[in-house]
Amino acid sequence: TVLFAAFHRRYNDNVLSLRRRLRGEPPIEWMRVRYLERIEEHVGDDRWYLDPERCGGGCVADNGPNAFDLVRMFLGDVELESAEIHRDEQGVDRQALITLRASSGASATVELDWSYPNGEAKDVEVRLADGTVLSADMLDGFPVFKSSLEHEYVGVLDDFVRRVRAGDASDDGGLAALRLVHAAYSAERAASAAR
Repeated sequence: TVLFAAFHRRYNDNVLSLRRRLRGEPPIEWMRVRYLERIEEHVGDDRWYLDPERCGGGCVADNGPNAFDLVRMFLGDVELESAEIHRDEQGVDRQALITLRASSGASATVELDWSYPNGEAKDVEVRLADGTVLSADMLDGFPVFKSSLEHEYVGVLDDFVRRVRAGDASDDGGLAALRLVHAAYSAERAASAAR
């Protein structure tokens, strides 16, 4: 059976353009993925996102997997190095700063925010070993709210169809992203217990 996680940001035109630019360049030394938004603008009248009992988590569980998948897309497998998670009065994680490390030694910072006051910002920045800094704004060229999703989900569906036709049931990174979500929440619990 072909199972497939819809990591739509891996099909973003600007992210793919950045990946193409990196071919033949020095290796990545550091990268940052920012996933910043005001969640109330995304949920509409359905407030289940803001209920940890129903949603299972906040920004780390929701936006974390897409952000972690982008890190893995550029760096390969990564491990959690640290997680700083901030919760609101209802216990929902609304901001997080997560540091990851690849076996190459490259590090990645993932910034997640559900209380971002300035619309939304979703981007990737990489610093190469020679000091060159390159970036991709996932929303650049898509001025209408959520309009970047259309071409990304075309990519999701095309890739899924290709995998089904090929009988390709290989790992798509879904479990790796969930392990990082689990590791971030576990690190938060361990830090709280140590206080």
